[in-house]
Amino acid sequence: MNKLKQYYTTVYAIAYSSCAHTGPIYSMLSTKQLVISGGVGELKLWRWSDLKRKEAKLLWTFFIPQGESLTKPEINSMVLSEKENKGILYAGCGDNKVYCLDIEKKSLLFILEGHTDYIHCVDLGHSSQECVTGSEDGTVRIWDNRKGGSAIHILEPYKHQIANRPEFGKWIGCLALDSSDDWLVCGGGPHLCMGHLRSLAPSTQLLKPQVTSNVVTFHEVCGGGPHLCMWHLRSLAPSTQLLKPQVTSNVVTFHEDMIISGGSEPFVSHWSLDGKLQTEVPTSASSVFCLGINSSSTQQVLATGGSSYKIDLCTDFRYKDFSLCFCDP
Repeated sequence: MNKLKQYYTTVYAIAYSSCAHTGPIYSMLSTKQLVISGGVGELKLWRWSDLKRKEAKLLWTFFIPQGESLTKPEINSMVLSEKENKGILYAGCGDNKVYCLDIEKKSLLFILEGHTDYIHCVDLGHSSQECVTGSEDGTVRIWDNRKGGSAIHILEPYKHQIANRPEFGKWIGCLALDSSDDWLVCGGGPHLCMGHLRSLAPSTQLLKPQVTSNVVTFHEVCGGGPHLCMWHLRSLAPSTQLLKPQVTSNVVTFHEDMIISGGSEPFVSHWSLDGKLQTEVPTSASSVFCLGINSSSTQQVLATGGSSYKIDLCTDFRYKDFSLCFCDP
């Protein structure tokens, strides 16, 4: 009982804060050794060991080529492949490109090009052979990680009746792959749907008609303007609709035997793999833009953030335990 009392009455405070970027930070990524931050036109690497000593020693800065554009592109999404401990980073940016970087050698390997509008989300298969991206242009593109060049498959969820929601647009705000690399869930403007990637069509709809999806996790799931849908990657067909008619999806992820998503509503949604809504967890934010699950096998914590100065933490994923508050001193 004393341990529980200590856990639930602990006051959390910021231990250290340094000025990493002069502008906004659009994406962050953490490994056991590194913290990676993506801002406007630049990506920066830091060592956890330095930050724990309250020393912000910059390890490396990669500048996104500006080209002929008058504005610097933002880095909207990052994912790291640690296959064979190579440390390959994929960064999806506002210039419609994905930059593949070797963070150990501090070099650019190649660029994935083909999207016609800025990139919202990037994910990797567990085999690290495929990279999947979602864009404002309404497409989900699948790339061969072993080389650059054009996408090997292009999905257009808004063209499928199970996913299409023209009133919210065609943009793809979130996507995720499952552990088998066969299933994709994606959404945004279209319904959040789950599909089999080898048939290239959505199979399952995660239905929230009036909510757009910002973040999601698990198979390949994607969402945004279309309904959040899950796809089967071997058939590349949408199979399941995760239906919230008025919700656009911003984030989605697979976790164990469920899908977790967030979007334009003050809830984090938990779905079964057959598209049934299991739980809605209230959040401090009116719209959810990000969520994360720690890797600890003994004490898993779900963290969510969005249009609020609070970050909500859930030790039991079915309800919010407490919030961390961030405000000006």
